[in-house]
Amino acid sequence: MGLCVSCRKSKDRLKGHCNNKDFVRFLPAKTAKICNPIPKLVSSNDARCSSCLSQHPIRGSSTPETMAASFSNMNLTNPIKVIVSKKRNRYKQDGFNLDLTYITNSIIAMGYPASNIESVYRNNIEDVVKFLDQKHPDHYMIYNLCSERSYDKSKFHHRVKDFPFDDHNPPKIESIKPFCQNVDQWLMQDPNNVAVVHCKAGKGRTGTMICCYLLHSRICSTADQALSFYGGKRTQDTKGVTIPSQVRYVRYYEKLVYGHLNYAPKTLYIKEFIFDPAPTFMSGPGTLSFSVSESFTGDKLSQKFKSDVYKICADGNPFSIKLDTCFRLTGDVKIEFYNKVMMRKEKLFHFWFNTFFVGFLSEPNEKIQQCCDLGDDCFKLVFTKNELDKLNKKDKQHKIFSENFKLTMILQKIPKGPNLAPRLCEPEQDTTPSESSIGSSEESEDDWDSGEQDARSPLVGPNDQSPYKY
Repeated sequence: MGLCVSCRKSKDRLKGHCNNKDFVRFLPAKTAKICNPIPKLVSSNDARCSSCLSQHPIRGSSTPETMAASFSNMNLTNPIKVIVSKKRNRYKQDGFNLDLTYITNSIIAMGYPASNIESVYRNNIEDVVKFLDQKHPDHYMIYNLCSERSYDKSKFHHRVKDFPFDDHNPPKIESIKPFCQNVDQWLMQDPNNVAVVHCKAGKGRTGTMICCYLLHSRICSTADQALSFYGGKRTQDTKGVTIPSQVRYVRYYEKLVYGHLNYAPKTLYIKEFIFDPAPTFMSGPGTLSFSVSESFTGDKLSQKFKSDVYKICADGNPFSIKLDTCFRLTGDVKIEFYNKVMMRKEKLFHFWFNTFFVGFLSEPNEKIQQCCDLGDDCFKLVFTKNELDKLNKKDKQHKIFSENFKLTMILQKIPKGPNLAPRLCEPEQDTTPSESSIGSSEESEDDWDSGEQDARSPLVGPNDQSPYKY
């Protein structure tokens, strides 16, 4: 038995209850669950059935393909897509209603071009093809940032480039410049060319790469300016790129471009974590554990270290974790902290940083501090609560971490040259994907509304020789 996509009543219960003949669509029971939030979208002109617009069901069985095709012309899909796109600005001109925004005259940000049943609430790929072929015939190039999915590139005449990275994460630092160069080359070929950038929601990952290009092309002179410009164009509430690590990498790229720095991977290791104050758990004394991963070939992460479980006393004092095991870290690094609840491990927060930007002070207010008492090669990297991914969203009421919480990480650089590197007791490397690496979808990208306060991050960089010159 099918259910009405609007009022969720069965076909039999709706017989004789609706006078409107304009619309009829039902979903099979197994797929009807996607329409739960729809009821308030439909006009209430009909007194007998305010949420259903007809009583004649589709005859025969329906496949996802046929349902998606029939949905593409329904007036109901526009309100659904508006709700899914939330505060993102949509293109509503010339008969189109797409989750798509012109950031500049030649740079477009959009949501994923979907097919089948997903096209009910995202951009229908056929509508996107029609829009681009009509507005920019033979003059568009699409940049797909999704690592978790793809589509038939022939629909876009094979004008699709892939620069994939995972949802809720920043890109590899070494992948940003090739993306910017490719976009630059395409736009310079013809003044009519446009670059169309998308991820899944077309906001976080898309905004990260577009902001980097705005810096690369000198359209914007600072990361703050690029983030503000993109947020104002793409969204109604100016909250474009809100995930702290993504913001951090935009700031990294500003340093590379305007600092004229040569990127060369640096190697270091972590000596200590300091939680100030220690987290407080509702159930009493809690626990902390963490994992450290390094960016690896393809879409995988290489897990370098997995800690023991540490017990925390809820006394409000700082809590320190000193690492007895040393392991080398180079390039992009992801650190994830967990709390063990009963027999279940719950993620508290995570963050990314790049080792190249640790160790050289460039501005008085930088949060990377040299630890003179520990040696000239030791540094403190300090993160506030707003600079840790997921923590703003997870603990807005400050029930676990106080509003003034700070995480301090003590790092030591490994000097270059023979006989200079310290002896490191390094565990066997695990090249399997980390728990949150592949297809991480704990929350949709739309759920990140942590942009109330700017996610500020420490950024510095040395002027070393490297083939990656900016």
